[in-house]
Amino acid sequence: MAILFKAMTRPAMFLGVPIVPLILAVGICFILGVYFTKIFWLAIPVAVFILRMIAKRDDHIFTLYFLKLKLLGKSVTNRFFNARAFLSSSYEPVNIDEFINAMKLNDRITLDNYIPYSSHVDAHVIKTVDGRYVSTLVLLGMAFDTVAETQLALVDAQLANLLRSFSGEPLTYMLHTLRESFYDEFTTKSGNYYADLVAGRYWKGVKKQKFKANHLYFSVIYEPENKLDKAANKKISLKEKKNKIERQVFRMNEILTALKGGLEKFHYHQLGLEEKAGTLFSSQLAFYQFLLTFQHQSVRVTNTPFYQVLGGADIFFNNDTGQIQRGHQSKFFKSIEIKDFCSETTTGMLDALQYSEADYLISQSFSLLDKTKTLEAIRRTEKQLASTEDDAVSQLEELLLFKDRVVAGQLIGGMYCFTCVVFADSLAELHVQTSKMMAELTDLGFIVTLSTLSLPAAYFSQLPSVLKYRPRLSLISNQNFVELASLHNFFQGKRDHNCWGEAVTTLRTPSQQAYYMNFHNGLLFKDEVGEKHLANTKIIGTAGSGKTATVDYLLLMAQKFNNPATFDPKAKTKKLTCVFFDKDRGAELFIRMLGGEYYQVKIGEPTGWNPFALENTKRNRNFITQLIQMLCTRDGEKLQTREKRQISDVVDAVMALPEELHQYGITRMLEHLTQGNTREEQENGIIIRLEQWAQGSPYGWVFDNAHDTFNIDHVTNFGIDGTEFLDEAFICQPIAFYLLYRVTQLLDGRRLIIVMDEFWKWLQDEAFTDFVYNKLKTIRKLNGMVIPATQSPDEILKNKIARAVVEICSTSIYLPNPDADYDDYVNGFKLTPEEFEMIKSLDPLSRQALVKKSMLKKGDTRSFSTLVSFDLSGIGEYMKLLSASADNLEIFDNLYQAGMKPNEWVPEFLAKAV
Repeated sequence: MAILFKAMTRPAMFLGVPIVPLILAVGICFILGVYFTKIFWLAIPVAVFILRMIAKRDDHIFTLYFLKLKLLGKSVTNRFFNARAFLSSSYEPVNIDEFINAMKLNDRITLDNYIPYSSHVDAHVIKTVDGRYVSTLVLLGMAFDTVAETQLALVDAQLANLLRSFSGEPLTYMLHTLRESFYDEFTTKSGNYYADLVAGRYWKGVKKQKFKANHLYFSVIYEPENKLDKAANKKISLKEKKNKIERQVFRMNEILTALKGGLEKFHYHQLGLEEKAGTLFSSQLAFYQFLLTFQHQSVRVTNTPFYQVLGGADIFFNNDTGQIQRGHQSKFFKSIEIKDFCSETTTGMLDALQYSEADYLISQSFSLLDKTKTLEAIRRTEKQLASTEDDAVSQLEELLLFKDRVVAGQLIGGMYCFTCVVFADSLAELHVQTSKMMAELTDLGFIVTLSTLSLPAAYFSQLPSVLKYRPRLSLISNQNFVELASLHNFFQGKRDHNCWGEAVTTLRTPSQQAYYMNFHNGLLFKDEVGEKHLANTKIIGTAGSGKTATVDYLLLMAQKFNNPATFDPKAKTKKLTCVFFDKDRGAELFIRMLGGEYYQVKIGEPTGWNPFALENTKRNRNFITQLIQMLCTRDGEKLQTREKRQISDVVDAVMALPEELHQYGITRMLEHLTQGNTREEQENGIIIRLEQWAQGSPYGWVFDNAHDTFNIDHVTNFGIDGTEFLDEAFICQPIAFYLLYRVTQLLDGRRLIIVMDEFWKWLQDEAFTDFVYNKLKTIRKLNGMVIPATQSPDEILKNKIARAVVEICSTSIYLPNPDADYDDYVNGFKLTPEEFEMIKSLDPLSRQALVKKSMLKKGDTRSFSTLVSFDLSGIGEYMKLLSASADNLEIFDNLYQAGMKPNEWVPEFLAKAV
């Protein structure tokens, strides 16, 4: 929080009248009295009184009139269009007969008179016609909605110090905050009929309401020469001019390098020259073109001066409304100015505007003043306040504090300008949105007004380097500026060029922004298609929060990654496999809707698993050996080194037999094992322990089968229901170990997604801790990922293996949990207290969630979080397939027969489902 020295935001005044108009009025009356009659001197008090009455309405009224005079336009053109017109094209002085009394085509004001840009003198620096240098950065910004106020204030203090470090430099900083509406959807097809059908329904629902996007553009304007220096340039040689420009560009880049170092935390991308298909474009010019037309377009770089290239639209101003006419498209706009500030600024003071319904462009500029000029302005204002009564005492005290801090080097001053241009496609919409925007600014403590006299000036002053038209200039401190122009934003994620191509899906945030959901880590401005980054994604929810529907929805949208067109052309294997370790058959309907296979493990019924049917490789033999050792230690027994070696030797011997003799592999092992002579070996040796897993024994149905029918290589989607065995500790872990091994065998370069519902139950045996942790940690290198999900956070944190799995997740999705435990979420999952409170306060029926993810920036180990909505209302009746209730599972069981294709049962099921 910083004091805003309001006395410095008003023009210099005497007797309640701004100095310049006061001197002009008194001077004119005095001169008239000298040359004509002294009666004019009697008019001086009257003139002062009138000026004072006018100034009472608005302190800046006379500067606004002055700006209006500077931007009157051509009277003939204005009369013809019935508005102040600034046109895109110019003509030679040719008269047109039918318009002879109205206008001449050459009698017009064109936009190139107000566009200052000349040429690129560097890849990221543009020189203006009046000798300034301009560069612009796009900032991702800093998340603020889930961040502590103290942390935001600390960042503001650091940013204020960064700006202060350039005290004395002829610099102007300019921040543009753009909020605009847009539609977006992904159109990549998966080739799966129902996946594409349901995804299409989702996108149709999304398109009912536009998304909003917030963009931050930070520009630096460097003016190395004053008017005298510019005049002297006319006398120097071309070579000297070139050398001078090179020195100035070098200094500009030095300034930019220092600034970019301080802006690292805001994740910037510098606009400039870009080559596309052999043609040179400028993203920097494209942004400046948008400021003129409110339409996005690419701008080519040619030898033509930029002020002749930009524009391409006709601009009309009428009272408080403007219109941009480009071909048959029109945009209407109004500008809002701050008439009077509140008494202090706070961190993120304008953040509330990022939730606004309006489309707007807020421009805030801050021209640095050196210490001498700042102190002169303060002393001048002190003298003015000394001659008035209004708030003089308190404001004088504030100015004294300001002066002390400037002298001490703690603050610097600068000339600040704020304009908020609201734009819309129709006048009716513009009036509504502008009224809402003004109300929002008023709620923040500002007194605002529409730009009328200064509308053209406010419009053109949005262009970086057009400083002479800025309305309502006020002197504020660098601390005030960073709190007003905070670099806060919502993270949107990365839409394209991710490891698997485009994002998984698009979700809506409370600010109506689009959040591009990705599993993988990635860098924002880098093409990473084909790379293999960490993608493990945990989903934490409570009963009724929509956990199953969320998981199924993400898998549904991920089906497009089975499309060969989404792969790197160099990829050897171009297919996707999704495996769902399920519980309570929650995903069965979804898997079968996609045409996948679903395996129900029922206690006592042969599973069709035979580990000895695997190919005879060293890796498979090691796995079978570990599995047999696990079977022999289910009651906590230990194996001696001799016994381990014996098991390994027998496994090797059985695997060396012809394939037809691999049937009933455990039984075959028992044939090769020899009974020990000691009493302990005879009562509890390997044979005794292993016999219970052989055919005809209590657990022979699990692994001792004639053939292995678990053929999953050809299936895109399949699920495994663990309902009956997950709570049976004796058999659960060997089964989980076997299934995980078989699934991870699929990692042949294909994309593999493994979902584990209540995953901690699948991972309870320490016998395969290393296997689970190492495999899931390195699965990314083989193009795979894991989605562990649970509704029991406390169970995860108590489970050593499950906790390790959580720690290697790059993305986290936290669903609402009113009963969330602070220790579990903050100390266990390392959430901030603000994030915890958000999760705890969310309505379980809201379908909202907190997404937490690593930064999209190299070298940044921090994470960001954002609130999103899994609004699946557009899916309609297909939601019954994404989250199966007990009643609908019963309907399905009565309807479905083995071998049915989705189109043979889905329509009838939807007709009967409840």
